[in-house]
Amino acid sequence: MMNFSMLLVNNNRSKSYLQNLIKNGFIPDRIILLDNSNTLLPEHTENDLLISKDTSQKFIRRLDDLDIEFDEKRHILSTISQFNIDFRLLDTLDVNSQEVVGEIAKLNSDYVIYSGPGGTILRKNILSLGKKFIHVHPGWLPLYRGSTTIYYSMLLDSEVGCSVILFEEGIDEGPILYRMKYKIHERGIDFDYVLDPLVRTKALIEFFTSGDVNPTVQDDNEEANTFFIVHPFIKHCSIIKHNR
Repeated sequence: MMNFSMLLVNNNRSKSYLQNLIKNGFIPDRIILLDNSNTLLPEHTENDLLISKDTSQKFIRRLDDLDIEFDEKRHILSTISQFNIDFRLLDTLDVNSQEVVGEIAKLNSDYVIYSGPGGTILRKNILSLGKKFIHVHPGWLPLYRGSTTIYYSMLLDSEVGCSVILFEEGIDEGPILYRMKYKIHERGIDFDYVLDPLVRTKALIEFFTSGDVNPTVQDDNEEANTFFIVHPFIKHCSIIKHNR
């Protein structure tokens, strides 16, 4: 379908992306892994700094509604090693650093799947390299732009709209490659560490499987909203409403 590389951190989203892409026969040309072992990002689980690339333990995270799963205890480096994928490990979490920009510039791939630190905005120095950065946003665009949109959409509709887009400098304003809405019925699911990575992965795999790479500019006539990091009270209400 396309030649692609990946820019990852070792979090649940990246683990789910990589494991499921490989499972479906889509192997990246190269992986750039950002891994500062002393920093725990908000999207990391409490165990992420403790998980060794050599562990044989498994912790399967599954979303039955979408028939998709990943092994949370499988370090990105373990998957890379098993499938002999070319990679570069960088001791930084700054995606706009000259070190990362230099590695991106060396890639032969036209496309780069982005699963770096959450909330990061790619700057002009990395976007001007001629690579197309693919991002899966857990919100139906342009209606749900911004942060933690899963909580808002689940509160209103108990569903998540996912949009596979190309990164541009604006917040979630890039052209759309694929969109789909997913109704979530399962109760007791962790929104941050299970629902978010798995629903994004589902959309990514469906996009790759479709083989259709035709970016569509977001419609200015559609209602657009930009959301900010969800207040703990709204977050709590969303979880309670879904689990009733």
